[in-house]
Amino acid sequence: MSFRGSGANAWFSWVTSQVCSGSYGSQRIETQMWRSSWSGPRGYDIWRKTKSTTKSFIDYGWSVDCNDGGGTYTYYPVMKGFATGVGSSPTTRADNELRKNCGTKAP
Repeated sequence: MSFRGSGANAWFSWVTSQVCSGSYGSQRIETQMWRSSWSGPRGYDIWRKTKSTTKSFIDYGWSVDCNDGGGTYTYYPVMKGFATGVGSSPTTRADNELRKNCGTKAP
């Protein structure tokens, strides 16, 4: 995950990847930016998803704007993988996080 731009033109950028093998049918990824709060993690933007594909490897880039000046929180992306005939993975958070002044909700 990275933070690009500055001020009102700033945004978060991240990549999700998933590999399937064996008999899985099709697969897709869902992702969302989360942020810290006193009561635990909260979604910063909406859940987004890739189209389903029968390819064995998905590598997809995402971004969400920073709501500049809305308060400082810790932000990190999470993802969940889905495969037909297999089900879903646990929700996995990124290894890195960023402390930024982007508020509680995406613009």
